[in-house]
Amino acid sequence: MASMLLLTDPNFQELLPIPILCADVAKSPKQYEKYWVVDIIHFKERNKVGHEFVILSVFDCGTNRPLFHLCAERRPSRRKPDEQKKFEPSSKLALCISKLGFLLTSPSDDTISRLRENFKADNYDHLASLNLGSPSLKKLSFLAACQIFEQVENQAWYYELFRRQCYWFCTNFLKRVEGKTELSKIAGKHADRQGTYGRIFGRRIKVLEEDGVKSDIRERNDRQKDQAKKQEDEDREGMKNKMVDAMQRREQERLAALETTRQAIQPMLITTQARQEAEVLAWRSMFSRIVAQPRST
Repeated sequence: MASMLLLTDPNFQELLPIPILCADVAKSPKQYEKYWVVDIIHFKERNKVGHEFVILSVFDCGTNRPLFHLCAERRPSRRKPDEQKKFEPSSKLALCISKLGFLLTSPSDDTISRLRENFKADNYDHLASLNLGSPSLKKLSFLAACQIFEQVENQAWYYELFRRQCYWFCTNFLKRVEGKTELSKIAGKHADRQGTYGRIFGRRIKVLEEDGVKSDIRERNDRQKDQAKKQEDEDREGMKNKMVDAMQRREQERLAALETTRQAIQPMLITTQARQEAEVLAWRSMFSRIVAQPRST
């Protein structure tokens, strides 16, 4: 599926679910080593919803063909939530609202597709750009970009109206790329509209603050570190228990071997002891007979 996205006709407009893309790339990483991301641009639609998405410019170092562009985005899905996955509210307020049943959540559809040829950047708000330089600098491989998409997906697989929406998806991805490449994005002409929804009394409603996304990533990383440490402690304790069990098992085997040996030589010991006792009795009997014989005068 990933190869179809990267090698097919530019007019191919099928949406590829990001989890499938990541799994496909991870399965055959060498096949995608030649692809490098050279630029990422964050856009916003000019409508009431203000849907946001990111465009990745990818270069094929294997063929040196022109750049091709991929559009990654998050939208709410009509699919039923997976019962195996648990909803994790993004804040205490969201948790309270969810308990009251008023929080609008759903599974998310995180997808990536070829950017259509008739796309015109001037028709969208330009929020930010992250230039990764020449492919020779090797700042961000396509494989690494997929791994970051997977991290975002794993952090929150669901769409939450006031937090885990398209705004959060794009900002989270860019923040993680900045952290990996140690590069900083450049604010676009309409950067102040990032994370905003519609207007009330002529003013845009700020739904998502960028600092909130930073906090989400930091908390996620801290939880992962805690889980890793906990797992490490459990592994160490498990190894210790295995060593103790092995020592106890060896001691039991040693005692069992000694018991087997004792049982094997016990009859021999009894026979030897009986022979010795018989010899003693024989000597005593002989001595008694000698003593009992009358002396000659």
